[in-house]
Amino acid sequence: MRITIDSSVLVGYFIDQDHLHDMAMQLIEKVLNGEIEYACVSKIAIAELGYVIERKTSDAAFTYNCIHSTANDLALDVIDVSWEFIIALAHLKAVNAISFCDNATLTTAKLTNGEALFSKEKEIVLKDKDKLQGAGILFLEDYPF
Repeated sequence: MRITIDSSVLVGYFIDQDHLHDMAMQLIEKVLNGEIEYACVSKIAIAELGYVIERKTSDAAFTYNCIHSTANDLALDVIDVSWEFIIALAHLKAVNAISFCDNATLTTAKLTNGEALFSKEKEIVLKDKDKLQGAGILFLEDYPF
């Protein structure tokens, strides 16, 4: 399985009180143990992770550590914002009526031949995930642990 992890899943990983914490911990453990073929995250998703965590915790130092850990310690391939990425993201944002950052996750999944792993956030669920362009969508809550 090849997955691109959305910031919503990573927030669940880092915030103990998040309803997705246990599932996100299990997922990252599988990544770290090599049980998942390939897992990545975009730099845009890492930036989104940072502002969401800082808003939730008001702790800039904790936020920095979460960003650093995501980029360096979780065995995730960090996808840069290349020209190809910019063009693909611009197109997906034009055709998908979801957030810029969620489209960045879809772009990353598309460019890495994987599927996008989101939490069941209202924006994605209400849009009918099968009608969104870019890549297949999986939800952490449906992941078979």
